[in-house]
Amino acid sequence: MKTRQVPLGAVLCVVFIQQSLLLMVAPSTLTTVSAVTTNANADDDGSLMIGAFNIQALGLHKISKVEIVEVLVKTLRRYDMVLIQEIRDSSQTAIGRLLDAVNSGLSDKYEMVVSKRLGRTNSKEQYAYFYKSSKLTLITSYVYNDERGDVFEREPFIAYFESPTTAVDRFAMIGIHTKPQQSPEEISRLVEVYDDFVNRYTQKNVIIGGDLNAGCSYVNRGEFQDLLLRTDTRFNWITPDDLDTTVAISSCPYDRLVIAGDELNENIVPGRTGVFHFDEKYGLSHVEAKRVSDHYPVEMVIQGNLTPVSPLSHTTSGTVSCSGSFRAMVRLCLLVVQEETDPSVCIGRLVESLNGEGSGVTDRCTEDWIKRYLELS
Repeated sequence: MKTRQVPLGAVLCVVFIQQSLLLMVAPSTLTTVSAVTTNANADDDGSLMIGAFNIQALGLHKISKVEIVEVLVKTLRRYDMVLIQEIRDSSQTAIGRLLDAVNSGLSDKYEMVVSKRLGRTNSKEQYAYFYKSSKLTLITSYVYNDERGDVFEREPFIAYFESPTTAVDRFAMIGIHTKPQQSPEEISRLVEVYDDFVNRYTQKNVIIGGDLNAGCSYVNRGEFQDLLLRTDTRFNWITPDDLDTTVAISSCPYDRLVIAGDELNENIVPGRTGVFHFDEKYGLSHVEAKRVSDHYPVEMVIQGNLTPVSPLSHTTSGTVSCSGSFRAMVRLCLLVVQEETDPSVCIGRLVESLNGEGSGVTDRCTEDWIKRYLELS
């Protein structure tokens, strides 16, 4: 019988990816894998929990309070990627200390990208994204260039990610904390920020999120009808107008998540969009909660595309998912491969499965991924 030849690069790619998927669900490694993550919302299918959290006046004073940091750490670990707003720290060290606290004791650590200090007055703020490098690769980040119009008090901060485990290969987040008194204009002009990103990267899958001050006295019901971000049908406001995102007694939907792009709209997990009431979760009084922040995080989930495979002997090449960055896939593999597992057995079966007709694997796994990983690793 004539054996079909498969390029070495394709074999290596499938070996790495299938090995990660198989070992992730293999009975011998489930306990170990769960030990390296504290995200209670993590799913075996590779879905991502995304959040946006205005941590009121985050600076050295707040970061010095042990009881506050404990709540922040537990809350931030909930997410695979989270936008943090209202960082007010002229020393620019508080956010790094918070990241260290979040990563303390974790094997599956977070990385951070942070903006420059933004604002027209001496009271400046920064944005930051915490993200798990095992699940996301940062392609680029930048502050929106608002020099011509000077519309935004704090220009939006954009982070563009590649995701190897979700149904959306690549997506960006446009983070914004609007100035309350001019929030209607800033919200409308976010359409221009989106269009600028699309023109740069030919990518339409974008999350616009943060404290938009989109409610109560800052944006009334009549003004909503005139918001370009609202009237433009490309944008889907997935956090409703009656959602209370404030810790205060008043009920206001200040914090929002707005999405654009067909893939994002088709792959948002229903029923998992809303706010996270950290006070209820961690048994805090109203006073204790307000010391943490006057806002709750808003959140959403992007559907994963990894199909759990069990048992190992039933593995076929049709279970392979090759979306996203190969480099990120390899890093994911490294998290789940354990010493007690014999990789040679898995590799042997994978190579054998590649020799079957009609697998379609070589069309999706390319040698370019191998080269890219070797260059960047």
